[in-house]
Amino acid sequence: MSGRYQPREFVEDVQSRYSVLEAETFWACEPLFKRFLGEGSAIRWLNGQLAGLLDGAFQQTEVAEKQALMHQGDGWAISVATLEPARRFIHALPYYAFYSPLAEDLVVDRYRLPNGFRNDVFDPSLRISHLDTLNIAKGDVLKLETQQYAYDFRLTKSLPILRFVSRCVRPLEWLFSRSTLQAWQANDAELRLTQLRVAAHALGKIAHQSSIEPLQRLSSHSHHAVRWAAIQNLGRLSRSAALAKIKEAVNDPHPHVKRAAQKTLEQLSERAPRE
Repeated sequence: MSGRYQPREFVEDVQSRYSVLEAETFWACEPLFKRFLGEGSAIRWLNGQLAGLLDGAFQQTEVAEKQALMHQGDGWAISVATLEPARRFIHALPYYAFYSPLAEDLVVDRYRLPNGFRNDVFDPSLRISHLDTLNIAKGDVLKLETQQYAYDFRLTKSLPILRFVSRCVRPLEWLFSRSTLQAWQANDAELRLTQLRVAAHALGKIAHQSSIEPLQRLSSHSHHAVRWAAIQNLGRLSRSAALAKIKEAVNDPHPHVKRAAQKTLEQLSERAPRE
């Protein structure tokens, strides 16, 4: 067996250092990723994956971005992805990551997230501020410390990168205007969260009594937008069940849900018949 660092060894080493339950342990994998790159293992692995795809030996897993998935671990993934030239927004990513440019150097503007930034509470008044510009040579590693910074890649054409990422550690991905640096919008970090909200709205539209129990369960979901979607649509099936959940939501830990619940109760009180 070759003395080079094998993909199997890399996977085993990452699994031994990184725990999904302790997100910060992802950073302990940096020397593993650098070794994987430095010994040429990544390119050899990609060559093998490409041959497997061409031969039909295995099927590519569907992913959201333009990338060729090399391995999906427990709470992490490694892939070859394509960075595209900048558009309107700078993204504050919801996961931890290491990026390595494969074709040429990468220039990155790094922005500091605002003081008091809370990922799960969108605030359009917040702005990011430019911190510095990083030059990442081909084959070197950019550590994306996304708990503190947003990153803007200076590109005039597409650039392939090796992308080693953790699972999402925050519920939202924020978009900041490139021209004003102001917060523009925030989206669900994971597709499954959007799917749960869509499912809640669909159950509300169908309005079958068998959906009361699933919506009640969904109203306790960890993601605030999913909780509120479930409570709203529960009201289409059972006024009493929805009212009970709205009263609970007045004490919800998320300010948006709390405020929406308070406003809903006020509106219901105004509509109530007076004696």
